[in-house]
Amino acid sequence: MKIALINPPEENRVYTEVPSKVNMKYGHLPPLGLLYLESYLHHHTNHTVKMFDCPANETGHEWLEKELKSFAPDMIGITGHSHNLIDMLQLSRYYKKMNPQGIVVWGGPHSSAFPKESLTFPEVDYAVFGEGEITLKELTDYVDKKTGDLSKIFGLVYREDGKVIQNPARPYLMELDTLPHPRRTVLDISKYSYAIGQEVRATSFVSSRGCPYQCTFCSTPGKVFRARGAKDVVDEMEECHKMGIGELYFVDDTFNVDKQRVMDICNEIIKRGLKINWNFRGRINLITEEMLKIAEKAGCTRIQLGIETGTDEGMKRLKKGINVEQVRQVFKWIKKTKMLSAGYFMIGSPHEKTKDDIMKTIDFAKEIDPDYVLFGILTPYPHTEIYDEGVAKKLIDPAIWNNFVTNPSTDFAPQPWLEHFTLKELEEMIDIAYKKFYGRPAYMLKRLMDIKSPQDFWQKLKAGVNILK
Repeated sequence: MKIALINPPEENRVYTEVPSKVNMKYGHLPPLGLLYLESYLHHHTNHTVKMFDCPANETGHEWLEKELKSFAPDMIGITGHSHNLIDMLQLSRYYKKMNPQGIVVWGGPHSSAFPKESLTFPEVDYAVFGEGEITLKELTDYVDKKTGDLSKIFGLVYREDGKVIQNPARPYLMELDTLPHPRRTVLDISKYSYAIGQEVRATSFVSSRGCPYQCTFCSTPGKVFRARGAKDVVDEMEECHKMGIGELYFVDDTFNVDKQRVMDICNEIIKRGLKINWNFRGRINLITEEMLKIAEKAGCTRIQLGIETGTDEGMKRLKKGINVEQVRQVFKWIKKTKMLSAGYFMIGSPHEKTKDDIMKTIDFAKEIDPDYVLFGILTPYPHTEIYDEGVAKKLIDPAIWNNFVTNPSTDFAPQPWLEHFTLKELEEMIDIAYKKFYGRPAYMLKRLMDIKSPQDFWQKLKAGVNILK
C-alpha cells in the first residue's frame, strides 16, 4: 500500500494569538510527529511511504495536488493544528475527488483535541488521537489486509453504520527507547533552520514526552512524563551530526523534568566528544547552576524558558509553580555562561487589570534581559483550565470554537482573555512590549555582534525590521 504523510500548505491559516508581525518569521523545523510515523511504518510494515512538508518547501495546494496525482497514494495521513483546519479539509477534498476509494486519516494536535469532530467531514475516514505510531500501524494493517477489528485499535475514531465511534485512548508508551529514530533524510534537510539559532541547518528533536505540571493555560497538563535514556538520545544526536545538521532544537514539553537525566545526557555527549549545538525548553525551578555549566560544556547554546508574567501574583494565578526571584537567579546563572536565553511572556492575564500591571511584565523582561523574547496575548484554548474558567465567567463563548471545528471559515479568531482590556488595547501593548525590549540601542548592538553567517544576518534582519516597523 502507498501512503502519503502530509504537513499541509498554510494558504488558509487563521489568526493565532501571536502578533502577525512576529508570526512565521523564525524559519522551519521538520514535522517530527510525521517523521516518527514514517519511521515506525518503515520498520514495522512493507508499505511505501512518502512525506510532503509543504510549509518548509513553501508549496501550495496546486503543487501538492499534482504531486499526489503522480504518487497516487492509497492512503493519506494529514497532520495539523486547528489553525490549519481549512487547509486540512481542502486537501482531504481534492484527494477524495481524485481517488474516491482512497483513505483519509487525520492526526496531530487538532485531531487529538477534537477527535470526534474531525469526522464531521465526510472526506475524513479516520482520526488518530494521542500518540499515533502504533495506532497508525494497526490501522494500515486493517486497511491493507481487510481483516481485524477496528474497535480494538486504541486511539482511533471511525464510522460504523453511519455513527462516529471513538475508541478508548491508547495507553502511554512508557519505553520510548523502543521507537525507531526519525529518518530525517526522507526530507530535504537543507530546508530547515531557525532564525535565533547559531547554525544554518537545524532540526527538531525530542527526548521525552509529557509534562507533570499544571499551568492553567496549557492544553496538556498533567501528562505522564516519560523519557528516553541518555545513550539512545546521544545515538540519535550523532546520527544528526553525520547528516550535516549543526543544531538540535529539543521540543520536549519540559526537557529538564529529570535533572539527573539531563546530567547523564550531557556527560554522554562529552564522553563521546560529540561537537554539535543544541538547545532546549525547560522549567525555571528545575534548573541548577551545575546543570547549566555541564550543558554548556556539552554544546548547549540556548535555553527557552516560559516565564509568562513579571509578578508573583501572576505566576500563582497561572499556576506556574515558580516565582520571580527564581527567574532572576536562573538568568543570572545563564549570563555567567556563553549560552543564549529566550523568554516567553503573555499579557492580558486575569491578574493584569491595568496597563501599569502589563508594564510590570514588560519591565521584568527588560530587567532579566533574555537574548530573545516572545510576547503573546493570553488566548485560552479548549481543554484548558483557564478556558473553562472563561466560559464560566461568560468571557469565552464555547460556540465559537464548536462552530469552527465543524464548519471552519477564514474569519475565525480564538477569543483572548478580555476581562479588563479590549483586543485593540492588548495589541497596542504587545507593540509597546516589542519596541521597548528590542528597540534598545545596546540590545541591537549586541545582536549585531552575535551574527554567525550571512544567512543568520538576513534572518535576524528580516525579523527585526518586521518587529520594529
